[in-house]
Amino acid sequence: MKRARLQRDKMLPLLFGLTDDSVEYRNRIRTYAHLAVWFILSGLTMVLFIFLAKNNIERITVLVISFIKYLPLLAVIMALGKTKAASYLADIFELEDESIAYNFIDEVAFGYGSDQITINEGKISDKDERSPIILIGGPGYIQVNLDSVALLERVDGAPEIIHPRGKPWKLGRFERIREIGKYDEVGKREYAIINLRDQFVRGLSVKSRTKDGIPLEAQDIKVLFSILRKPKDEAPENDPYHFDENAVYSLVYNQTIITPPPSKTAGVSFPWDTTVIPLITSELENLITSRNLSEILASISHKEIDALNENEATNKQMRIEMTGEHTAPSGAGSFHTPNFESRSKITAQFFSDEFKAKAAKLGVAIHWIDIGTWQLPSEMILEELKGGWQMMRENTRRRGDIERLAKRHEMQELIALVNNVIVSSYSKSGSSSSSRKLSDKEFLQLAKIVEDNPEIAFSPMLQQRFSQDAATKKDMNTNALDILKAFRKEFIVARELIQRENRSSIEKQADISRIDKALRDIDYHVFHYIKGAK
Repeated sequence: MKRARLQRDKMLPLLFGLTDDSVEYRNRIRTYAHLAVWFILSGLTMVLFIFLAKNNIERITVLVISFIKYLPLLAVIMALGKTKAASYLADIFELEDESIAYNFIDEVAFGYGSDQITINEGKISDKDERSPIILIGGPGYIQVNLDSVALLERVDGAPEIIHPRGKPWKLGRFERIREIGKYDEVGKREYAIINLRDQFVRGLSVKSRTKDGIPLEAQDIKVLFSILRKPKDEAPENDPYHFDENAVYSLVYNQTIITPPPSKTAGVSFPWDTTVIPLITSELENLITSRNLSEILASISHKEIDALNENEATNKQMRIEMTGEHTAPSGAGSFHTPNFESRSKITAQFFSDEFKAKAAKLGVAIHWIDIGTWQLPSEMILEELKGGWQMMRENTRRRGDIERLAKRHEMQELIALVNNVIVSSYSKSGSSSSSRKLSDKEFLQLAKIVEDNPEIAFSPMLQQRFSQDAATKKDMNTNALDILKAFRKEFIVARELIQRENRSSIEKQADISRIDKALRDIDYHVFHYIKGAK
């Protein structure tokens, strides 16, 4: 009993299996069964009728008929069984032509596969789409050309990747190319076949609302992409179409299903329409929704930003040379560039490590992208935006004019103070006595002016000298002389600063002339006092 069970367990897998050994076993069993049935029926007929024959001719006729008459019967039984099986198979695989399933029965049960199809440029021909290899599965052969790769699935669902090679790939029984998509018509079906060439798509568009609620659309987006390649250190030599096998599984099984489907097609089919296109459109949509319109369509360019940064660096260097301080003076006129998302910066997002990792997870790589043009729903919005930009430029220009006027006024006040407080005092005392001292009131007035206006006379050395003079009660004539020397240095630096300003030469010459006059007066009194003291 145990031995019979073991034999049965061994025989059933061979009888119903899908391997070549099972085919050989079924062919033997079919041959033995045909011979046994034919021999038994023919022998029985011959035994029953041969003794009724009266002569040798009748005996020979009975013998021949006994051997022949059951052969058509066996053929009819086999044909009827194949017809029933083909009808069932056609219903399972939804085949319109049962003859395809009828011919497939012999191949899958007793044959080794003779059909062959070819995959070229990521697709198969219309003729090959009608092959049982595509409609039902193996056995059969698939020739994969240089620029394609496909994914097969066995009966148990296990995947297998077939790549380009000179020898055709042999399919197991019921092993077939995975079918993708909802269409079941020749020419419209989509299969898990991937073109290894670089792909180019254009005419994409993304429509969304900005952070401030304004509709904005990116039109005519162009992308160059491909399946994810192997790393350079693993890529085979002289193979431009190498690929990462994990990328094939990702492209087939990690698709993005968009519901409802978009009204405009991207012009590409599987797997790009469910991987690359949603990846690009979602990234641009996130960009639009997270920015204001002015940040995407800004009025300032990189050239203007570079010019502003260069001017700021020049002013900072001058300030350090004049004051020895590294802190910038605060003021309302400081210019802040807008948070502008330039086209180059947007494009760079698609080549960042974060985006590359996201694309690699889907099995693709972006080689080049053009984000197209921005389109507003109404020209009125653009005109209002331009008006805002113009107002911003005008306000910036006016702010600069006010700053220049304020500096000019400060310089005039400084020159007037020097002439009135210092130069005039020494001019009046020139004829009487060279040792005339400033009164306490005049000294305190000058010290208060310097203390209240650090942006005019902001030299640390000058302020320190004032504090030391007030503390130690130095000689007033020496203090005045030191003050004149300090102001002389400040005037020289101010003259160099005015010469570098971006103003007309007439305006600069007027200020420089007043500074030169003050310098001449200071030089006269400083050196006249030193000479008289000697």
